[in-house]
Amino acid sequence: MRRVEQLAIIGVSHATSGTAELEAWQARHPNHLAVKELGFDEVVTIATCNRFEAVVSLPAGVDCDTARRRLQPAAAPNARRAYTYRGEAALEHLARVAASLDSLNPGEDQVMRQVRSAFTSAQSDGTTGRLTEFAFTAALRAAKRVRREVPLAPVNVSLFSLALPYLKGRLEAGDRVGVVGAGEMGSLAVRGLAQAELGVELLVVNRDPARGRALATAAGGSWLELSAFLARPPVLTALVAATPRAGLIDTALLARMHGLQILVDLGLPRNVAPGAVADTGIELVDIDTLRLAGQRRRAAVGEHLAEAERVIAAEVEAALDTWTDRQLAPAIRRLRQLYRDTIGDGLPEEQAERLAHRFAHVPVRGLRALARRYGLEAATTFLQETEQS
Repeated sequence: MRRVEQLAIIGVSHATSGTAELEAWQARHPNHLAVKELGFDEVVTIATCNRFEAVVSLPAGVDCDTARRRLQPAAAPNARRAYTYRGEAALEHLARVAASLDSLNPGEDQVMRQVRSAFTSAQSDGTTGRLTEFAFTAALRAAKRVRREVPLAPVNVSLFSLALPYLKGRLEAGDRVGVVGAGEMGSLAVRGLAQAELGVELLVVNRDPARGRALATAAGGSWLELSAFLARPPVLTALVAATPRAGLIDTALLARMHGLQILVDLGLPRNVAPGAVADTGIELVDIDTLRLAGQRRRAAVGEHLAEAERVIAAEVEAALDTWTDRQLAPAIRRLRQLYRDTIGDGLPEEQAERLAHRFAHVPVRGLRALARRYGLEAATTFLQETEQS
């Protein structure tokens, strides 16, 4: 069975490396299979607008530095080093990510769904194994408990929730707002605008008519096919871009969008071409803007974040005990049998079994701690010496 110390997370985030480097990592590793081909036994990749992380099982003889060098995009050899977590720290980090404690907007629902989706996708691709399955099951269980017990954020909080105040400051009743993209982030933006009851007209822009029309109808808006939008953009006061297309909104397009006052870029790679809004007078709200807004919100919910951290710590500790017990199961059975044999036949069987379990409780805890700190071999060696003494 694999040791928890073989679990590693190597990644970059918007906060640690910036948007350009995050884009480079996601382009270099488009899926789980691409990372597995670099020599990892088990792989799950998590790619969002805020992070790229490869959750892997380290092969024998491979440390985190070696794994990081394998993953580093060749186009950015001098970029800041990716962060790494290993063993218990990796499990705790994954739980924090799933619970949205490390998100741009703490508590956003979308992140737990993204983590679950990444794990499910990796299972379908056949890149998971016992260690990654244990890690994601434990992390998602911890995230569910945080969501259930800690009032960290209202339901349906997302990254777009941070952008909404900027839009409210610019929009008036009767204005028209376009949302380009009908995926998860675009759908959240459309629903968020509809629920805000700003009295604006909503226009959904995407390629798939069935998906776009359904989203527009549900929000009381209209739909436009993407190619028609790019060829002849309608008059809009605000535009929200949430697609996987880099540079979709460029200088030429913005020059034809008369009356546009605010542009929100939720895409990664960035949907707005670098420099496209320069000298246009259009306000750009992008991931950099939203990160600052997220920091303010993080300070406001600091007490709840601390409570969530305590929940995560307890769940990780329990998960590690469970994992260690699986590894130590034969040794624990032998230890309990050793106490049972020592008790002898002077007591009824049921009472003798209970007494053996009670006597073994403290040594079992010691075996767990020994296995977690020094490995299964150290714990089993200790037990063998005990049996022989």
